[in-house]
Amino acid sequence: MPTTDPHGARASSLRGFTLAEMLLAIFILGIGVISIAALFPAGIALQRQAADDTIGPIVAKNAFATLRSKLSQEDFGSFQDFGIGPQYVAGQGPVGTIRPVGATADIPQLSGDWGWMRPAFYTNTSAAGEPNLGTIDVFSAIYTRQQAPFNLGAWFTPAGPWATEMVDGVDVGGTTVPLFGIPYNRAKYPLYDIAAADPAQVPSSIDFQALLEPNFTFSQAERSYPQGASVQGSIPVYHWDCMFRRSGGRIQVAVFVYRVTSPGGETRPYRTVGLNGTLLTGAPAAPAGAFDTSPTTPPIPALYLAPAAVGTAIPWPLRGNPTGAFSAANGYTVVAAGTPAPTDEIFGTHKGTPFAPNLVWDDWQLPGSWWIDNHGSVHKVLNGRTRQGPTAATAANEPGQGPVKLQRPIPILPAAPINGVIPGVVYPAGGPNGYISGIWFVPQRDARGNILTPIFAAVEEL
Repeated sequence: MPTTDPHGARASSLRGFTLAEMLLAIFILGIGVISIAALFPAGIALQRQAADDTIGPIVAKNAFATLRSKLSQEDFGSFQDFGIGPQYVAGQGPVGTIRPVGATADIPQLSGDWGWMRPAFYTNTSAAGEPNLGTIDVFSAIYTRQQAPFNLGAWFTPAGPWATEMVDGVDVGGTTVPLFGIPYNRAKYPLYDIAAADPAQVPSSIDFQALLEPNFTFSQAERSYPQGASVQGSIPVYHWDCMFRRSGGRIQVAVFVYRVTSPGGETRPYRTVGLNGTLLTGAPAAPAGAFDTSPTTPPIPALYLAPAAVGTAIPWPLRGNPTGAFSAANGYTVVAAGTPAPTDEIFGTHKGTPFAPNLVWDDWQLPGSWWIDNHGSVHKVLNGRTRQGPTAATAANEPGQGPVKLQRPIPILPAAPINGVIPGVVYPAGGPNGYISGIWFVPQRDARGNILTPIFAAVEEL
């Protein structure tokens, strides 16, 4: 009868893994680890998106409250108060109204009303650590005091440039009216009337600090969230900027909320600075008359004058859908000829059309951009562009090349004075309430290389 060696049986049962088995196990484990690791960036991005979606409206509400703590409806006036009407100043932007690209006349406004106007920005960067950098001056009062007939110098030290809507003031019959920004209530603030009556006596006989004057500023810290974070030792990454308009006799405020990411990802103090030439010039260039921002105009929000139904320009949206305007080859939703075109897709933003991903004038086409148009409607880009592609005839429908698709269709507003529709007035084709004539948006980079990510926009009455 055969016998069994107990020691040999034990040695056989304790046999280890072979090298091939170990390598196979490590390979399988590696695949699992890599798969799990790939989830982390997506999770972080989704967490950031969720935080932005939650914090954006909170920052906007905080912004409206901050503005209302200093400003009221009674602080604002009209261009007519200064003996002038809203007009378009070539090269300086819309002074209280909008002139569509290619148009020879402004869109009419109700008497006393004016379109979106941005406050002045203090953009001096000549001194390191300038504490007032990024401050906004709602009525450009400080900028005005540096002009004739005041010549009082800068209230901020050191003296430096301001970016304002009307750098050269308003010209009426060859005479410059001392109005370099948003019109204020002359009945409440008589400073300029006193100066005009006897300019020579102003410096010696008037105590400027004692005068009621439209001097309303909001520092960069006031426009950050949470306020006071830098004092507590942390650096806020959320900021907001604003603009104003008068519609139907009431002042409305538009607020843009954005998140700032420094180059390299490190967190550092942020200040709004003027746009420089490297962000404004290059190829492909902006369409003539389309981008109305320069280093001397307010940097946030930027203004793009959208095509309107004049001449050969294609309006936003293209409601009539002429044959061939929209095609599947260009990435648009295909509809039957003669039927209404998709009003959530922007014509002329498909692959093969000009797009400058490195120039701020085309940042309104990037995914996630928020717009506010000349009607006060808020739009968000659902599917945007990230790169210029080849022509539609020679390329497949690749992602990131367009067309731009909005989160919601562009509405037609009711024909009413509060929407800028004046009965009995002849408008450009389609009327001012049927199409978009201009959009304001947050440029998604600044002169210092910071990445600005728009996360929310809203319009409320002051």
